[in-house]
Formats: sequence, structure tokens, C-alpha cells
Amino acid sequence: MKKIKNGFSLVELLVVMFIIAILTGVLLPNLMGARQKAKDAQRIGDADAMRGALRMYYNDSQVYPTGYDAMVEVLPTYMPAVPDWVSDTDVGFSYESGDNQDTFIIRFNLESASGDEDEASQFKCGIPTPTNGVYAVCAN
Repeated sequence: MKKIKNGFSLVELLVVMFIIAILTGVLLPNLMGARQKAKDAQRIGDADAMRGALRMYYNDSQVYPTGYDAMVEVLPTYMPAVPDWVSDTDVGFSYESGDNQDTFIIRFNLESASGDEDEASQFKCGIPTPTNGVYAVCAN
């Protein structure tokens, strides 16, 4: 009489669990970095939208807003909604207008400072010594 084998042996189950644990350990850090990069991409897109809104304000007024409070007051007129992260202190958002109010610089921290886009954005805005992990958008 033949013995019918039902189910898996303990060794087979342990091997499968070991493989799943290794794959989880390898993939999980990569997925966490993807979430941070997605947030950064969203913030960069929002900052570009703010640049466009500030340029429309400049076309109407011939000056940029003088400070953070003025900028936050002006933006809703030229864009549907000011992003929530603008008032988040962890993001390190800052807005500065030039002496003649003919230029501006928006700066904020990136969550994952991988690549050269942060320093390249600061060079484009004329910042001589760039800070790693900070993205800049300007009127240039």
C-alpha cells in the first residue's frame, strides 16, 4: 500500500519562509526610498507651480511679494491651493524677494537628497555655495 503525502514538510516550509524573509529585507528599504522620492517630486512640482503663480503676480504688479506672509496671501489668487507643506516647519520652506522686488528665491528641504538636482537648482538660482538636500526655485 502506498503512503499518500498530504501537505509540506517542515524543511520545505522553513525554506519558503527564509526566502520570503530575504526578499522582504531586500525590497523594503527600496520601497521606503521610493516614497520619499515621490514626496520630493510632488514638492518640486508644487514649487514650480508657485513660481508660475508668482510670475503672473509680477506681470500684474511689476514686483514680487516682499516676504513670506505677503507671498502666502497672494498665491491663492493665482493658483488653486497653496500646498500644505509650505507652512510645515520640518520642510524648512523659505521665501525671499530681492532688494528691488524683481526676483525671488524659494527654498525647501528634500527628504531624499539623492542625485544632483538639489545643488543644480541652487546654482541655477545663483547661490554660490549650495547646501546638500535643499532645493531652490527662483525667478530666473
